[in-house]
Amino acid sequence: MKIKLFLLTSLLTTSLAIGQTRTEETQTPLKIKVYTPTGLSTSGTTKDNSYKWVVKTDLLGFVSGEFPVIAEYRFSKKLSAEASAGLTYAYIANNFTLSGENDDDYGETKAAMGTAFRAAIKYYPSSDYDAIEGWSFGIQVFSKTNNREYQTEEKSYTTTPSVLEGKKDIKTKTGISLVIGKQIFQDSNIAFESFIGIGFANVTRERFVNVDDYDSNGKYLGLAIKPLKTTETLPNIQLGLRIGFGN
Repeated sequence: MKIKLFLLTSLLTTSLAIGQTRTEETQTPLKIKVYTPTGLSTSGTTKDNSYKWVVKTDLLGFVSGEFPVIAEYRFSKKLSAEASAGLTYAYIANNFTLSGENDDDYGETKAAMGTAFRAAIKYYPSSDYDAIEGWSFGIQVFSKTNNREYQTEEKSYTTTPSVLEGKKDIKTKTGISLVIGKQIFQDSNIAFESFIGIGFANVTRERFVNVDDYDSNGKYLGLAIKPLKTTETLPNIQLGLRIGFGN
């Protein structure tokens, strides 16, 4: 009886060992496929959906008589170029902001059309946006001409008003400034920008004045109308509130 029990136990142990070995030999690695949607790159790069250009105008420029059309274009990840061209309408007298106002200015003037041009390179440092969105720092160069036309109606104190026929009181500002601003876009692609520019400008003014006139012998002949040109360098501050459309 003991011999039979021993043989039965041996056979059962051998069968379990053989079954376990065969199971281990037939196991194969489990393969899992990962689905990648079409259009997405696995290299870690993403498509650039940031704004590349914007066309806008400056609402605060209207206050000073400047009506610009401004275009900005992103040419690298953090840099953009901006250009502006517009008309001016000098409804403010040209001697309003000049430090050396001359009381000898002749006659009355009225607003006339002029031109304004600006160009800037802007840097956008924010890591949350690509240019042209967020805070920016830039260098701007500009040239602006304000014209006021002389009124030549006959007056009792004028001797030869016709000498000013078609003449203008011209003030031209050319300069450079540091521009700091912030530009944001709405979902409708509407852009808003506020900024301040601080720099210097050469201000040239060409006008006509009343001067004392003498002959070659030093005899006083009375007042005469003469042209006068002056140039001075002044601090320049520009404030802007712009609105436009971009993509």
